[in-house]
Amino acid sequence: MDESSDRQPSAEQANLHLENLQKIDEGIISLLSLSANSLSSLNSLDPGITIDQSKANFRENAESFFSTLENVTVGLRKEAKALQDAGILTNAVNAKAEWVGRRKENENVKNAEEALTKLQNGE
Repeated sequence: MDESSDRQPSAEQANLHLENLQKIDEGIISLLSLSANSLSSLNSLDPGITIDQSKANFRENAESFFSTLENVTVGLRKEAKALQDAGILTNAVNAKAEWVGRRKENENVKNAEEALTKLQNGE
């Protein structure tokens, strides 16, 4: 048996990877919805929603967005690694440091909250 046939995934493994990719795809679609919800919470015209409620809605949607983004990123890395292990993908996949993502997430939430406050104050 040659080395390339040893590296070929079984039908069961291939199905598992396809299922994982389907979940990742659903996560990407969810990202679009979560980002739209975050933005709409900043632009709420409903007079019954207070600034604090708008901020809370934004924070909740933003946190869900970044959590989903992290899950999608991790899932894509795992599937890319599986493709590498199977000899299908030859380029190395480099993982980014987690702290960079967290720092950027906190920056984005702070900037959005500032923008929301300015909008509410009529600036």
